[in-house]
Amino acid sequence: MTPKPATPDHKIKNRKALLLSLAEQRGLAGLLHGDSPLSFGDRFQIRRQLDEATRQKNLETIVSLASQGSSDDVGSEPDPDWLSHFFVLAENIRHPAMQQFWASILAQEIVRPGHCSIQALNRLKQMTQKDALLLQKASALGCHFGDDNLRLLFGYQHKTLLQGLRQHKLSLGRHRLPYAGLLQLFELGLLHQAELESGELPAGSALRLVFNGRQLVLHPLKKGVRLLYYRFTTIGNELAALMTETTPEDYLRELSELLTPLGQLQQS
Repeated sequence: MTPKPATPDHKIKNRKALLLSLAEQRGLAGLLHGDSPLSFGDRFQIRRQLDEATRQKNLETIVSLASQGSSDDVGSEPDPDWLSHFFVLAENIRHPAMQQFWASILAQEIVRPGHCSIQALNRLKQMTQKDALLLQKASALGCHFGDDNLRLLFGYQHKTLLQGLRQHKLSLGRHRLPYAGLLQLFELGLLHQAELESGELPAGSALRLVFNGRQLVLHPLKKGVRLLYYRFTTIGNELAALMTETTPEDYLRELSELLTPLGQLQQS
């Protein structure tokens, strides 16, 4: 399950009206209403009850969402420490799209215990819905080649006798992942910041680029070719694996056009 953009379902209010509404929802509007018959201590108790009720509602919503779907999946009880940690982190998740995402993690953990580490949950807790959408976009462009590490491929370089080292790149910004988004993924520790290059691709070999549900097989004919990419971190790999968005056709098409001069390219 992937987080989806928020759809505003309330009327736009002026700043004071919006602040009052938010304060009332969280039991913090005492001074905004002028003198109150309740003491600060009484108002604190009311706010604490509201917070506890909200956390209870958040957890019950996530559990309810996790229970939806097929009932035929065989499952087993998750590690109790993992489950306790999950509930502590998830109790403050209010956004419906993020609640759905956390619910999908819980549902998958029951089917495949150990698929999401506590470290990944801690990182996810620090992420906003906007951050999750950025990761979703990056994971949709990611591919595997050579091992299980997810990579964000954006070009290649090769050496020529006359022109020396030359690089050929595509723009990730044209595929919903601007550089500002990459910087945010770097800061979150989901992508390694350095632009990396693969080992030299042997001429005449076959390199399999595996995307989400698609693959390209490159048979390089030139020597001295190296692919350019960003590599997902260990936690980035874990969280990206929870995303389900398919690889955009326009990205595959542009990447194919970029790699075609290197040799034979097959798609499947």
